Amino acid sequence: MSILNLEHVSYGYIDGNKKRMILSDLSYQFERGKFYTVLGPSGSGKTTLLAIAGGLEKTQEGKLLFDGKNINDIGLGRYRKKYLSFVFQQFNLIPYLTAVENVVNVMEITDNKVPKPYKETALNLLNQFGIVKSKAERSILKLSGGEQQRVAIARGLATNVDLILADEPSGNLDTATEKEIIKIFRSLAKDYNKCVIVVTHSEGVSSLSDIQLELKDGKLIERR
Repeated sequence: MSILNLEHVSYGYIDGNKKRMILSDLSYQFERGKFYTVLGPSGSGKTTLLAIAGGLEKTQEGKLLFDGKNINDIGLGRYRKKYLSFVFQQFNLIPYLTAVENVVNVMEITDNKVPKPYKETALNLLNQFGIVKSKAERSILKLSGGEQQRVAIARGLATNVDLILADEPSGNLDTATEKEIIKIFRSLAKDYNKCVIVVTHSEGVSSLSDIQLELKDGKLIERR
């Protein structure tokens, strides 16, 4: 069942005297329970595509539907707050908080129903991703890059959303840690029935996804 539909989406910018289209009449349906990767050379529009999917950029033409509703009708702020989470290469965690406080922070501000007590729920979630209580209560700056990325993923799940968007989430990690993070994304799709969309430059990461997409000439093309 599709969760996110891109319908005839176009987006471009002025480059000198010309308008360069990086997304051109692009249509695609993303489904729950699947892990997607999007490949493409630098400048092909991968990050722009993710920003549009996450409601951070508006389409210049076309529309986005989430569960059949136009995200403009949902409201871009409400859409970002209630229905999706971003996972970034740089983690974007709050540096002066502990790992568990970073997770609790988003639980306190979401409109979604989250089990209480928040701290206990957050600790249980972090433990599922290999962050035991002793580490969860440390300053985020005392954790390794791989551990911080696990915290960022747990934070994304803590608000009980169905759509996870990730921009080069393993770009700063070593190969072994990268594989562990990708296993988590696979689990989010298969075990939690989330739709996971990861922008990456890594063929290795892409090979582990359910559906490999390539952004080429403004269109998304499924690799066979």
